[in-house]
Amino acid sequence: MARRIGIFCDSYRPEDKAVAVRIYHFAQAFASAGYDVTVTTTTKEKASSPFPVRIQTNWTTAPSNLQSNVVRLLSELVMGVELFLRILFKRYDVVLLSSPPFLASSLGALASKIKGIPFIFDVRDEYPEVYFAANVLLPSSLAGKILLNIESGIYRSSLLVISVTEGICRRITEKCPEATVRLVRNGYDDTKFFPAQKHYETFTVVFHGNMGKFQDPDLILRLAAKAQEERRNIEFLIIGWGNNDRSLSEQQLTNVRYLGMVHYEAICETISRAHLGISFRTNDLISKNAFPVKLYEYIGVVIPAIITPRSEAGEFFEMNDIGYQFNPDEWQDIYNKIVHLTEHPDEISRLRRTILEKREAFSRSTISDNLVRTVTALLNLSRE
Repeated sequence: MARRIGIFCDSYRPEDKAVAVRIYHFAQAFASAGYDVTVTTTTKEKASSPFPVRIQTNWTTAPSNLQSNVVRLLSELVMGVELFLRILFKRYDVVLLSSPPFLASSLGALASKIKGIPFIFDVRDEYPEVYFAANVLLPSSLAGKILLNIESGIYRSSLLVISVTEGICRRITEKCPEATVRLVRNGYDDTKFFPAQKHYETFTVVFHGNMGKFQDPDLILRLAAKAQEERRNIEFLIIGWGNNDRSLSEQQLTNVRYLGMVHYEAICETISRAHLGISFRTNDLISKNAFPVKLYEYIGVVIPAIITPRSEAGEFFEMNDIGYQFNPDEWQDIYNKIVHLTEHPDEISRLRRTILEKREAFSRSTISDNLVRTVTALLNLSRE
């Protein structure tokens, strides 16, 4: 009899959020390995699936970053109660919980523990640390201490804890040495992201993704203004929107094309023709520990990247010889590097060759298949 896995997430295809794409590939890999897969999500629209999977829609709605902190926390708790009940009264052999939303996933973990169901806890962002970084809570407060204890308890009880960066995995292991922790990167969607046959005629630097509070659009505009002042033949192509996009909407530089939101299906065609990708984030702990999905997608379309700040992601790109890292205040060095690349196309070609050699290992299909093998082995061990 096929093992039954319940996957619980706040977003799923056809949405184009990073979590939706991540979980879709997990579901596909488990189904391909013979698991009986049920995905429970707040995504209302159901997409046709090329693999066998049941998709259940939550009664509750997903918490939103546009909500106040209090309303968001209440939304998470309501969603968590639903997850708790769904797991408590359904039959699963293993459960995968994707966090955030942290409070909702925590209640799902509690239900799994009560029923004795092995569960995988997918840590996409560091909660409750994000609450502390955003000054929503203090770690020394009663609520902060409770959340930290809940976090540690989840790690101890889980069959497997997975996360998207080495830094997060390391910190989880430090907090809970007895937990089984594995790095499961996001990767790029190998059904969507391919190298272009032909690049834009003008040397093009591209940014795409959410323009949230940890992004640094002003750095992009500063570089563009410098290039325009020196009459460099460089164009800056920007895709994305968010609560930090005002300066982009109001800018009037002739060498900046701001497209706003672009449908996920069209992103590859747009970015793959660029010569260089950028991921400019603010110089803080959250950004230093982040590994934005856009960086994997640059690997997928085979273009090198420049990353700020100096970080785990930047070290990864430099170590693999597929890009460069700087701190945001080193804007002149960033500008000089971009100019250097425009004048030395052979260096771009060398970087692209290196990416081509390494890209397959970072596809979502490869990463998800490896996860399924790990989970299956752990489940088999737990039955002995």
